[in-house]
Amino acid sequence: MDVSRIEAISPKKIDWRKLTAKDIIKFENQGVEVPSQYLQWAREFIQQVNSSDNDETTYEMATSQTQSAANPTAEDSETAEEPEKTLAQQKREDMQNSGVSLRGQARSFTKDSKTLSKEVEQSGAMIENIKTKSENELDTLETHMVEILSKAEGTKQELKTEIENVNSSKGDNSTIEKVNKLNQQLKQMGTKGQAQVVNAEVDFNLYDGIINNQTDLILNAIDFGSETIGVGNDLLSTVGNNFLFGIVDYIIGKVAVHSGEKAIESAQSTMGIQAETIAVNEENQSEVSGYKSDVEDKTQVEGIAVKKTSNDPEESENSAAITETEKAATANLEQILQAKIRKGQEINT
Repeated sequence: MDVSRIEAISPKKIDWRKLTAKDIIKFENQGVEVPSQYLQWAREFIQQVNSSDNDETTYEMATSQTQSAANPTAEDSETAEEPEKTLAQQKREDMQNSGVSLRGQARSFTKDSKTLSKEVEQSGAMIENIKTKSENELDTLETHMVEILSKAEGTKQELKTEIENVNSSKGDNSTIEKVNKLNQQLKQMGTKGQAQVVNAEVDFNLYDGIINNQTDLILNAIDFGSETIGVGNDLLSTVGNNFLFGIVDYIIGKVAVHSGEKAIESAQSTMGIQAETIAVNEENQSEVSGYKSDVEDKTQVEGIAVKKTSNDPEESENSAAITETEKAATANLEQILQAKIRKGQEINT
């Protein structure tokens, strides 16, 4: 099963400058489209450090050092192209402007990261549950389709035989009545089958909406996790040689870094679950399309297209609409069939 695609993640929402080379490579491996400048840097940096587990250097840190070495007095020419600040970056800037101490910032961001870690883990569990629901939905549909298609095939063959009797003048009024009855049964099977198909299709679309709605939470956890690590490391850097006097800041800083890392780890885990569930649900949707064609082939009852939208309960109304639509189609087919019989024309199934 191909789980590489993760269309729900928008690269524009990720602040690539704040990610380490390993983080960037992880995103790239999970199917996220990484901007070329960051991907090239990450690959080169990983090679330079031989995939060291101590890699804590971000793209922003590395490029800042390079620019400073090349021209210490040069202004950043890319300032005009700076991306919009993320929620976490904006919060930190506001706290700095308000004079909140590093210790206060670290405590606040630690709380954010812990909250988001819990929320994103709950999100992952929910997505796992949706994957199970999607798989069970398809299993149930398959059971119904095997039964309906089998009955439809038998009815179709019986109908074909009776029509041949009519065409060869071997039949009488009772034969015509039987033809009508079999035709009605076949259309009823088709209507029922297409209703079950569209019900499953609606559910799969709803699952899509719920799964994709988790993306903002995942990115938010990565955003605040990255900023929490940054605040924690900034606080730790102030301890310096005054460890004895800075023991409280040391502990708060360490907790912040750990909390930030946990938030990112949880978010990336949920991102992987999200990608896998999207792939499973899309595969199930393709199976549904196949059954829609199978039912139409056996019964001549066309399926109803379900418009793909986000989490919209009103889509379920499509199921009720099937009945009237197919009733009308069935009535028209019966009228055509009876007219041909009266005229003595050849009848084709």
